[in-house]
Amino acid sequence: MWFFFKIDFQLAGNQTECQSCLSGEKCVRLSNNETCCVQDGYNPIDCTAIHGLSAFLPSGVYKIKIPILGHVTVACEMEIDGGGWTIFQRRMDGSEDFYRTWAEYKEGFGNLTSEFWLGNDKLHYLLGQGSYELRMDMVDFNNQTRYVKYSSISVGNESSKYVISISGYSGNVGDCFTSIHPINNMKFTTKDQDNDVKSGNNCAAQNQSGWWHRMCHCANPNGLYLAGKTPVYARGITYSPWRTQYYSLKTTQIMVRRVV
Repeated sequence: MWFFFKIDFQLAGNQTECQSCLSGEKCVRLSNNETCCVQDGYNPIDCTAIHGLSAFLPSGVYKIKIPILGHVTVACEMEIDGGGWTIFQRRMDGSEDFYRTWAEYKEGFGNLTSEFWLGNDKLHYLLGQGSYELRMDMVDFNNQTRYVKYSSISVGNESSKYVISISGYSGNVGDCFTSIHPINNMKFTTKDQDNDVKSGNNCAAQNQSGWWHRMCHCANPNGLYLAGKTPVYARGITYSPWRTQYYSLKTTQIMVRRVV
């Protein structure tokens, strides 16, 4: 389970509290009562930037500023694999319906402190700010864990149908995203917009999930929350190389981090 704290940046009342601030910097106090120096007018562009302020900041809900969209509230993972990750998907309890329309996946939905999809527009503009890597963490109902990681990730704009480019696999379970039914170079598909390559069939409708489906999937992170073993093939939160298409995982979390 993840625990989250909302962190705000506020100008410290006494600017002498940060003894080491340079010219052009200001002293800010975080809501956890920690102070640090940031450039005047500073707006973090992602969770990597926020993590750079202090290695002791907790995982939580933060505000960042990205191109075109301006200020956006995001969930940051500050502990796993060195921290500084911006989370764009989480499943943990089945509280959110992920069988959504194109417009809903574009905008994003859910609760940043539990289950959510950040939004395809936000993800596109976020990843356009530099070079990013991706990590997906998974937990089953025996509390076993697995992860996959990719050294490069980008997502196109809406006119490209949010086409994904992903490469550089590592991890402790088989590769779904660039090997079996790879999602690399795939467009996003939802129940009302079919962009997969399976002739005569909409993979999102068939498998109850918006995703970068091919024919159809090796992993289904946005599938139905079916809670473990199930007779239903490929519609749960599945990761085929680990627990097969007949097992729906307990939790997934997909996140990106700027490579600096």
